[in-house]
Amino acid sequence: MQLTPLFPNDPEQLLEGLNPEQRKAVLHRGPALLIVAGAGSGKTRVLTHRIAHLMANKELWPSQILAITFTNKAASEMRERVEQLIGASSEGMWIKTFHSACLQILRREADRLGHDANFSVYDTGDTRALLKRLLREAGAEDADIKPQQAAAIISNAKNDLKDAEDFSRNADRSNPKERIVSEVFSAYTQELKRNNAFDFDDLIAETVHLFRAFPEVRARYQKRFRHVLVDEYQDTNHAQYALIREFTRALPDEYANYDEKTAEQLPPADLTVVGDSDQSIYAFRGADIRNITEFGRDYPGAETVLLEQNYRSTQNILSAANAVISQNPYRPAKNLWTDQGSGEKITLFTAFDERNEAAFVVDRVKSLHAEGVNYRDMAVLYRTNALTPSLEAELKVQRIPYAVIGGLKFFERKEIKDALAYLSAVSNSRNDEAVRRVINLPARGIGDKTEIKIAQFARANELSFRQALVRSSELGLGPKLTAAVQSFGELLNEMEALTATDGPADISEVCAAALRLPLGT
Repeated sequence: MQLTPLFPNDPEQLLEGLNPEQRKAVLHRGPALLIVAGAGSGKTRVLTHRIAHLMANKELWPSQILAITFTNKAASEMRERVEQLIGASSEGMWIKTFHSACLQILRREADRLGHDANFSVYDTGDTRALLKRLLREAGAEDADIKPQQAAAIISNAKNDLKDAEDFSRNADRSNPKERIVSEVFSAYTQELKRNNAFDFDDLIAETVHLFRAFPEVRARYQKRFRHVLVDEYQDTNHAQYALIREFTRALPDEYANYDEKTAEQLPPADLTVVGDSDQSIYAFRGADIRNITEFGRDYPGAETVLLEQNYRSTQNILSAANAVISQNPYRPAKNLWTDQGSGEKITLFTAFDERNEAAFVVDRVKSLHAEGVNYRDMAVLYRTNALTPSLEAELKVQRIPYAVIGGLKFFERKEIKDALAYLSAVSNSRNDEAVRRVINLPARGIGDKTEIKIAQFARANELSFRQALVRSSELGLGPKLTAAVQSFGELLNEMEALTATDGPADISEVCAAALRLPLGT
């Protein structure tokens, strides 16, 4: 099907400057392509040029492309680079993270899963707070189960596409921990449904369930997205792998998509994945390296292109990396190389302990500075945040200026989470956890015992926690406490009424005022 060009770029121009393997990856056409991209080999360049070339060659509209990344930053960078290449807006194209793509699908299809479209999404803090309460109610103190442990078990189950029923079916009921986690998992699932909420893991797992339970929905998205591209494929877990399979596997005949002009059945969407088994480091989060090492089994006839030329490092660094990683089992053969010369030799220092290590690093920093290197041009990389105290202590002792990158993220700050809880309590009246988070922010004299009373009253009368607030006169709390609870409920109702006339920025200002936060926080 011929498309009218959206921009004047010659497709051949998009191939300029690419090395032979990069060019091969951009030009390949077929149902499945695996690009094995070594570190620093230009994988983002290849992905963006492939997308641009598909459009410049009039093979696809932007709206027929779904590109999936792991981080918002990577998605934003990819979108910017595609727009630079095509010289036009990428509006209509989905360049999203796994979670944001699934969130958009679930917003549109929520009613099929028994949710309202304004459902809330619980982050790690919300999940742990809810699990802490459920564990307390289940009497988990004796079993020594922490909320973060229960959260990890439930998350792993969901990433493996197992729900509470699956978990309960396979749990060892004679084991107190498994029994309690099983009960809490079931209660947690019920609470999420009652609160009109999904947690972060649900976004992918529930989308997979949606596609499997409703083939007509999958057919609609398959008809729209004719080419799916996935970055960092080696880091995909089972749920993410299953989602990609749902986008790209054949439909039953009764739901098959047909080309409106030719009336011929459309094949499944083409798939391009980029990854490198040598860079798979998230097994502890459920990532399955077999997703990339067995790609050819999952997609028979798939083409594989190896990107081995590195543009980031010198040969000495690459040779050392090749020598170490070649010892890994179950890896496809790959050998990174560069034309940037040998470079300086690598220095290896074995420290006695972390203090000795910190002293060595800081001494090296001082030596480089004495040779004329600015402090701002040096970086110390470390594996975990637990290693920072000794480094910071040594830097302070030797009076060397430094900055730690990667502290508390904006959305993890307490005042931001509190403001978001207010917004969620207003937009989703069934989100009990959000209401309970801010019921005493700022202080209204509403304590834990009162909160529990309200929750019990809500459950007994089949109300949401927020609905129970305005009926506080039935709780026997006393005049002062009753007034405080009722006033809070009325505040949330007034804020909800504002959503009919005011925009998000105005509502956010009201939330900030309710929390007594300075504007612009």
